Amino acid sequence: MQAEIFETLKSVLRARRMTYAELGKQLGTSEPTIKRLFASRDCKISRLSEICAILDLSLDDVVAQASRVEITPRSLGDRIEAQLADDLPAFHLFLLLTDGVGIDRIMDQCGLTPDDLFRIGCRLERMELVQVLPQGRLKLVDEGPVKFRRDGPLHGALLKINLEFLQRVFARPESDDAGFITQSRRISQATARHMMTELHSLTRQLSDMARQDQLTVQSHDLQTYKMTLAWAPVALEHLVKVDAPSKPPEEHISRSAN
Repeated sequence: MQAEIFETLKSVLRARRMTYAELGKQLGTSEPTIKRLFASRDCKISRLSEICAILDLSLDDVVAQASRVEITPRSLGDRIEAQLADDLPAFHLFLLLTDGVGIDRIMDQCGLTPDDLFRIGCRLERMELVQVLPQGRLKLVDEGPVKFRRDGPLHGALLKINLEFLQRVFARPESDDAGFITQSRRISQATARHMMTELHSLTRQLSDMARQDQLTVQSHDLQTYKMTLAWAPVALEHLVKVDAPSKPPEEHISRSAN
């Protein structure tokens, strides 16, 4: 939701013909600070409220407008995807950074040293995906959502991640906030199209609720949830095979006959 809010505020600034320098002056800070704030799309609610007050807006109005802003996931292009496909540690680090996982947690969970992280970060920097900062910090060049091509160079890596996710969910006990649901039914094409529309609506609902949570809930109280949907016609006999029973040895048959 933060990204949409700052896109909304930028639109208001353009409409009011107010520069970052003018906004910074009224906030008692510098133009570079305001530029960094809008580039990172991250600040406290109190600072957002101050900006809204200067623009004579209520934060509720900005949030309501931001909820209607669609942030289109960007594509990295085949060249960058191919480089990531050839460097899976860099691809995995990029995924974790875009998900908001902290550097310390990445090193702890992946068993990386600061030198390891620096080397992988430098490779991502050459792809113009991150900036390597002092003290081993890494900053995404663009913190917006990313969409990878399912049929692109990362096809195999994406397939492996999703299959492993499904295996983990399938193996874990059912709970109030996690589960594995699968059904197959014989239905008409009209019903199939309706269900596809409903599934798209569900993904939009998840995105909307996630934006609201990210605005109103402290980041340390947020946890990543993943939803993988697959919907398509299927010939069940291609998935479920009935193997013919093995034939008994000829010798056994002849003895039984005697």
